[in-house]
Amino acid sequence: MGGLAATAGLTRSSKVSLLVPVFVFTLAMPMQFFLGATRLSPYRLVLVATFVPCFMAWLSGSLGRIRLPDVLLLLAATWGAVILVSMHGVDQGLQSAGIFVIETFGTFLFARRYVRDVFAFQCMVSSSVLMVLFLLPFAIYENVTGSPILLELFGKIFSVYGVAGSELRFGLRRAQGPFEHFILFGVVCSSVFALSFYVFGSGARRGGRLATGFVMMAVFSSLSAGALLSMVVQTMLIVWDKATASVKRRWAILAIAAIAAYFIVDLSSNRSPFTIFISYLTFNADNSYMRVHIWNYGTDSVMRHPIFGIGFGDWERPEWLGGSIDNFWLVTAVRYGIPGLLFIAGGLLSVCLGLGRLRNLSFDATQCRKGLIITLCGLAVSVCTVHLWDAPYVLFIFLLGSGMWMFEPRNWGTTAPSAARTIHSDSPSGVWGGPEGRSHAPGDTPRWRGRATWRTRRVLSPPLDYDESS
Repeated sequence: MGGLAATAGLTRSSKVSLLVPVFVFTLAMPMQFFLGATRLSPYRLVLVATFVPCFMAWLSGSLGRIRLPDVLLLLAATWGAVILVSMHGVDQGLQSAGIFVIETFGTFLFARRYVRDVFAFQCMVSSSVLMVLFLLPFAIYENVTGSPILLELFGKIFSVYGVAGSELRFGLRRAQGPFEHFILFGVVCSSVFALSFYVFGSGARRGGRLATGFVMMAVFSSLSAGALLSMVVQTMLIVWDKATASVKRRWAILAIAAIAAYFIVDLSSNRSPFTIFISYLTFNADNSYMRVHIWNYGTDSVMRHPIFGIGFGDWERPEWLGGSIDNFWLVTAVRYGIPGLLFIAGGLLSVCLGLGRLRNLSFDATQCRKGLIITLCGLAVSVCTVHLWDAPYVLFIFLLGSGMWMFEPRNWGTTAPSAARTIHSDSPSGVWGGPEGRSHAPGDTPRWRGRATWRTRRVLSPPLDYDESS
């Protein structure tokens, strides 16, 4: 009876989660239109339509306990909205504030409500992988011909993003896909790299590995250092996971090693480690030089406006320095002050560290956790080289919320933990669980596994005076 109950619950979740693939594919639709002065897009329509039901479900407790990431994302949205209204007035600021709340807290709640268990998470990953695989042929065509075909096709009917330029690298045009810039396309594709490796095609591993290879091709088609960095970081963490499967406290060891490396570089160089880091993350030496100046003048702006930031106002810099800041974390601090940065970064850390502390997850839930945390780590590093706005920003927040179901044991895909069916907390691999561990007895495949899983210039961010929420 317990198994039937679990299966029934997963089936109900699968019906509700049909909104998830719809939402995922709307992120790759470049059309936009205006309702009055408000700029809308397909994914914004989904978020606006579901915001109130998701918010009421969250308040009622039907999405589980209110946890630290919920509070931090709510504070981030509220703090940003207050700053935008206070800085730009009710007429302009209220519109931007409303969009910011919808895209930040609304996206997080959407993921909380519609990604509620293992099955729904696998469907979400499958939808994301299929979206990238759908974009891959168009990206290759764009590489070879130099024609941004998706923008051209959608542009025949709708208002779309402008073409980012015709910069060539290695004799190829950088693929822009349906997004506003090349690197945004690459970052979006990289966001499913580890997820495809651990989660996609969990019942058919060869299909999952093949999909991972195609995702890698899509990332490479952007020819963007930041996107490649995300994939490299994820690859390194995957290799570490596989190579240290029998080592206790392996993730703590890796964290200590990273911190030690930071201090060694700091003590042995006359430049800060972060300055060294960003100076090498580019294909172009001139861009590297400019990134260092952007970092220096950007942090100066943060120090002059540490609490409230400057909203969408222009930041102080020399005339020869462009207006864009190619660093999501720095833009957040410049616009919303240090509290705004702490709320967003704290939400990311609370999700990753909270999930890492969980014990006795089922095998499939453990795979989902590995894929999600490694993905978030890769994105957290890569967005040091690019600002996120519009669909890529929404995807980042969506991924944060998509793992919240793991905090509720009833959503792990098993009816009850047992010695034969769970990964124990005293396993050699620590909180991640063993790579070959199983949540069920040998030969005992969960009934739901065979069900439908949806298989069938330098990086430019908009200037700070660009109102991306309007």
